[in-house]
Amino acid sequence: MSNHGDSVTNTAKPADYILEFKNISKSFPGVQALNDVNFGIKRGTVHVLVGENGAGKSTLFKIINGLYKADKGEVLFDGVPLHVHGPSEALKIGISMIYQELNIIKEMTVLENLYLGREKPAKIPFFVNNKGMLEEAKSYMEKQGLKFNLNEKMKTLSVAEAQLLEITKAISANAKIVLMDEPTSSLADKEFKFLIEKIFELKKLGITIIYVSHKLDEIFQVGEYITVLRDGCVINTLPIEKTNISEIVEMMVGRKMTEVYPAKQYEIGDPVFEVKNFSRKGLFNNINFTLNRGEILGVSGLIGAGRTEIARAIIGLDQKDSGEVFLNGKILNIHTCNDAISKGIVLVPEDRRGQGLSLIHSVADNIGIVSYRHVFNKFWLNHQGIRALVKKMIGNLSIKTPSMETKTQTLSGGNQQKVVLGKWLSIEPRILILDEPTRGIDVGTKYEIYKLMHEMCKNGVSIILIDSDLNEVIGMSDRVIVISEGKFAGILEKQEIEAAKIMHLAVGTKTKELIDE
Repeated sequence: MSNHGDSVTNTAKPADYILEFKNISKSFPGVQALNDVNFGIKRGTVHVLVGENGAGKSTLFKIINGLYKADKGEVLFDGVPLHVHGPSEALKIGISMIYQELNIIKEMTVLENLYLGREKPAKIPFFVNNKGMLEEAKSYMEKQGLKFNLNEKMKTLSVAEAQLLEITKAISANAKIVLMDEPTSSLADKEFKFLIEKIFELKKLGITIIYVSHKLDEIFQVGEYITVLRDGCVINTLPIEKTNISEIVEMMVGRKMTEVYPAKQYEIGDPVFEVKNFSRKGLFNNINFTLNRGEILGVSGLIGAGRTEIARAIIGLDQKDSGEVFLNGKILNIHTCNDAISKGIVLVPEDRRGQGLSLIHSVADNIGIVSYRHVFNKFWLNHQGIRALVKKMIGNLSIKTPSMETKTQTLSGGNQQKVVLGKWLSIEPRILILDEPTRGIDVGTKYEIYKLMHEMCKNGVSIILIDSDLNEVIGMSDRVIVISEGKFAGILEKQEIEAAKIMHLAVGTKTKELIDE
């Protein structure tokens, strides 16, 4: 399909637009990120941008926000060419952004992060009015029904809590435009409802929302117009009521996709892995489950239920108070992460940028780092062997990168996730724990990862899938265990797996609270 305008562009007057893109192009070494992009954003609307990872969505946002400068073309803001040199300048003229990858400083407090880049000056020069910011923040939090300890450090918050705080920070900035790049990637249903309420409140105030999401079902709840990008080009822009998910997917990937989850075509084997009586005070208590050869065991539950904490304790990243792990009937003594890796048990973390990657290093460095010790355990580094392994992982996972020496920070979110997967798959694990493996990834890349998971299971790998996406849990799991408030709430066999049953187990003692809401 060609890069053409839209029914909106053809009928709307320039004065109707708060933002217009005129022939925008942007390239990086080996990559044409945007190619002659033309479309407009109508004032006071919710405009959705969709496309596969690498389609150009985040690049477009960064041009609006002043992080990148277009190679060609211009952006008009309220009819005037937009010239900003960074997020601080953008914020001053009324453009606020929620980043896909959390833009926080973990050693700072919640209050400091909330006002980062827009601190209130004190009467004394060069000092910050901390008291004034604290009082204002408390008042705002109370009005929004949010409960944050403003003096605690950001590192104590979960990914979901940090995401919610970033949303709060962006919408409290009195902006004319709010850019939302995957704002719900870490949010459960309750937090998602909060975001929807905020979006409609902003819209009533005449504020424009530009919204990026890979969760195609949710964009119909929030969007009025949609622009589809593919390979840096605009495929179409139209009112969202005039399209559907199937058409959007076809425009995104350039072909029809007949299924969301690939069919499983192999048999599950006998039990190979067991967790017994796992406990850690205040986080989880008496967790027990088994995992079969070639099985995908889904782990579901509300955010904060303790799913990630259990996984981290299994592989020795965090301590446990009690419990045992068995592989093929033999008890394992796992005290560190390397103990687990040496037994073939690995974890792909939910926070790929914070815990899974070194962004300033190359694709080769990121993929090869674990293999130095656990594949090529020699006194001298086997550079030839490592490069061959990296090349194999890039090919197997279809990682889109100009070269293996490319810095990982320049890749799209989906390709960064593939690099994390490549790092851990390079050691040929026996037990693979995936924590939110497709968060912030487009539908085409998700399908590639699903096929990879099935291929691994066919080859005897067993997978534990920790996932907040109920559709994904249902579509990919052979069985599902549910964790509620740190406790084992129940297990569902394949024929029993459905959303209502999972949620019934997940809410636990919170059932009445949720019903009342």
